[in-house]
Amino acid sequence: MAISDLHERFKHVSKPLKPIDTNTTPRLSRLVNIRVIAYDFYGTLFLSGVGDIGVDDGNYDSDALLKALESAEIPVIHDDAGNKGFEFYNEVVDKMINTLKSEGIQYPEPDIREVWLQVLQRLKEQSLIGGSISEESAGRMSVEFEARMNPVWPVPDAVQTLIHFKERGLAQGIISNSQFYTPIVLEALSGHTLEELGLKDELLHWSFEEKMKKPGLTFYENFIKKLNSFDPAISPSEVLYVGNDMLKDIYPARELGMKTALFAGDQRSLKWRKEDERCKTLQPDLIITKFVHLVECVDIH
Repeated sequence: MAISDLHERFKHVSKPLKPIDTNTTPRLSRLVNIRVIAYDFYGTLFLSGVGDIGVDDGNYDSDALLKALESAEIPVIHDDAGNKGFEFYNEVVDKMINTLKSEGIQYPEPDIREVWLQVLQRLKEQSLIGGSISEESAGRMSVEFEARMNPVWPVPDAVQTLIHFKERGLAQGIISNSQFYTPIVLEALSGHTLEELGLKDELLHWSFEEKMKKPGLTFYENFIKKLNSFDPAISPSEVLYVGNDMLKDIYPARELGMKTALFAGDQRSLKWRKEDERCKTLQPDLIITKFVHLVECVDIH
């Protein structure tokens, strides 16, 4: 299925979300010498129905799985495909994660297309579904399932803020737990290409491509390597990273010398993580509750 078709599927299935107030007081100040802004995606740039993303996270709905199969044009032979699908899904994910851990990756991130390919093959072997199983059908199933299980929508003013910084010549990137469909849904629901939003290809750091994810420091260290290749003259201290999770976003970014902004604009995604020793006394440089706060705080003159 063409990327343009996947864009249309996200547009068709997605519905607007509104932020849920966190009753958090913003903490704003002027930041100077910022040359790059990087963003988390789920729960930061985009509101997330479940607050985050992860092939091994969240609750599952067998009815949603059956609807995803139908929308992916995969014939369901028996309704038990819903329950069995989750059983196979968990088994496949656990095996992939354990394999990656055996290779020394502390926080693994399997590619969801590989997961669904194996799940669909097993459902087909047990005559629970019909049709032809391929990488394309696995990709389509990934999109149909994700759109139902984790609805997303752009955070108010996020798109305008990215365009504002692009027009002023600031380089921007993304550091995100993600899957292949993440940039697709970003473009589909924002109405802009990544380039139009000012996001540099060299600074797009997706966990599914790295096969590892947050909060692993190695994941962030690999972004710093990309930053060095993009412009060796830019230091981590000249990067502002914006995220919604003190452990997954603020802690590792701070450890590697970046400036940090906690997005505290939606109750579903805001994670203070005070129970974690790494976050008990940790303070971001900024606490924002609206994306326009970044415009007020980043001094680019």
